[in-house]
Amino acid sequence: MMAGGKKKPPLMNIPSSIKMVDLAAKHGFTPKSDSEKRTVRERLKLEVSNSLNVPAPNSGSGLKHDTEVDDSWASLPVTAVHFYERNPRKANNDAYAELKESIRANGILQPLTVTKRPGETHYILYAGGNTRLQAIRELWEETADPKFRETRVIIKAWRGEASVLLAHMAENTQRNDMTFWDRANGTLEIKRQIEDERGAALTFREFEAEIKKFGLQTDLRTLSMYRFAVEKIADVGPWLSGLSVRTIQPRLNLLLKLANHHDIEESAFYAEVVTPTAKAIAGMVSEDAHAFSSDLFLGRCEASMSVRLEVNERDIGKMLTAMERFPDMTLEGLQRICKPQRPVEPSVGGTQTQSTAESGGQEQGKPSEPIPPDSRLPGTATPSIPAATEPGERSQKVSSPAPHSTVSLPPISTESGGPDRLMTLIQQVLVSAGLGSCYEPAPGMPMGYCMGFPKDGPLDLKENAQSRQAAWWVLAMASGQFEADVCRSGLDDPNEWRTLILEEGSQETLGGLELAIQHNIGGQGEFLPIPWLLNPDNPIAGVCLELLSVIRGGA
Repeated sequence: MMAGGKKKPPLMNIPSSIKMVDLAAKHGFTPKSDSEKRTVRERLKLEVSNSLNVPAPNSGSGLKHDTEVDDSWASLPVTAVHFYERNPRKANNDAYAELKESIRANGILQPLTVTKRPGETHYILYAGGNTRLQAIRELWEETADPKFRETRVIIKAWRGEASVLLAHMAENTQRNDMTFWDRANGTLEIKRQIEDERGAALTFREFEAEIKKFGLQTDLRTLSMYRFAVEKIADVGPWLSGLSVRTIQPRLNLLLKLANHHDIEESAFYAEVVTPTAKAIAGMVSEDAHAFSSDLFLGRCEASMSVRLEVNERDIGKMLTAMERFPDMTLEGLQRICKPQRPVEPSVGGTQTQSTAESGGQEQGKPSEPIPPDSRLPGTATPSIPAATEPGERSQKVSSPAPHSTVSLPPISTESGGPDRLMTLIQQVLVSAGLGSCYEPAPGMPMGYCMGFPKDGPLDLKENAQSRQAAWWVLAMASGQFEADVCRSGLDDPNEWRTLILEEGSQETLGGLELAIQHNIGGQGEFLPIPWLLNPDNPIAGVCLELLSVIRGGA
C-alpha cells in the first residue's frame, strides 16, 4: 500500500496473477536444473576467490594466482580434497566405525582444514582430518546422498611441506591418538624437512626450539629416545612405548660399553647382536603385540652378547651392574668380578671334574639336583624353587605368597621359642617370599643355612619387590653370614658367598660383594622401613617380624 491508501502498481505492469516462471516459458526461456545452478555458483565462488588474490598495483606482493586466501571458507566436493600422504599417524583409528556413523547422522561437525601445493589443482589436508575425510568419502560412494557430496573447509595458505607436517603432528598430538612409534618417525621427518627447506643441518637443540614455536612440547631427552628407536631398534619399533625405550636405551648403552671394552665397535655391536635379536623378536610378536616386553628383548640381547664374548650369561649381568655402579671400571676390573673356573682335577676312573665358585663343586655337565627335604630344614617340606627360564629370557615368574603356595607348612609351635618354631618361621619366610632358590643348607653355620643368590638369574622384582628383598636380608642377617670368621669356619671353600665375604677387604675385588648383592637381590632390602615391618596387611612382613622376635628371645 502506498501513502493515501493507494495500491502499489505491479512491477513492469505485469499483473500479480501471472507467475515469472510462466512468463519465462512464454518467451522461450528454460529454467536451469539444480546441477547447472550448482555449477554456476561454484564458478562464481572461484572467480571471487581469484579476484581476491590479485595484488594491489605496485604492492610488490609475491602472491601467485593459485595462492589461497589464508583462513578463508569454502564448500568443496569431497573428491577434490586429497589425503595427506605424509601424515605422521600411521596407526588405524580404533573408533573409526563410531566416527563414520556420527558423520552419517550429523555430517562433519569440525570442518576440515586444507591447503594447496603450488601448481596443483587439488587440495590436501592441512592439519589432520584423514579419518574424517575417509569416512565422508566412503559415505558418498556408498549412498550417493547429496549431503555427503561436499563438505565445508577452511583454506590455509601454502607455507611449505614442513609447515604441513608440523600442523598434522600438532593436531594428532592434541587428539592424543598417536603411538610412540608414529611420534618418533613423524618428529624426525619434520626435522629432515626443515633441514631440506633451509639447506642446513639443525642440531637437536635448535630443532627443539624450532618445533616449540608451533606448540609441540618436547625436550632433548625425548628427542634422543625418538632417534634411538628409529635408528637403532627399528625392527621392534611398532611395539615400543616411551616406557619400554626408557628401559631399553640405558641397558643397551651399557651393553655397548661392555662391547667397546672388548674392542667391538658400535656398528658391529648393533649388526651382530642387537639387529638380529630385534628381527627375531619382531617375527615372534608380529601375531601378538602383547608378547613384546623390554625384559624379553634385553634378555635376548644379553644372551647374544654372552655368546659373542664367550662369557657366562650371568657374568654378563654382573659386569653390566658393575659398570652402572662404577662407570670408570676397566675391563680388568670387570673380569675380576667374574670368578674364574677352578682347575680341572682328575677323579676316580680317569674322568675329570671341574667345580666353580658358582656351582659349589658340582660336577661339570650335570644339572644341579634338588636338596632332599630333610637336609634343608628339620621336619619341614622343601621350599619351591622357580623353574628356570629359557636362555636369554629374564625370569617372568613371580612366586606367590603363602596362601597360594603349593607347599604345605606344618603348624607353628605354640611354644614361646625353641628350634622347631624357629625353623618353621624360617621356612615360612622362604616360601611366602619365594626365596627357595636362594636357600643353601650349611650345617657349620649358626642357624644351619646360608642365603645365596637365585640359581636361575637375578631375583624377580616385578611384584612384591620390597617384601622379597627385605625378607632375603632378614634371613641373611639372621644366618650370621655377614661375619667373615663365621663364614670361614662354617662354609665350604667353593661356596660363592664365602669367597665374596672373605675377599671383601681385598683391593683386587673392591665392591665385589656389594655388586653381587645389587645384581642378584637389589639394593633396597637392607634398609628395613619400620612402616613395612609393622604393616598388619603384609603377611611376609608379619612372619619376618615374628622371626626376629623369636631370634631376640632366643639370644
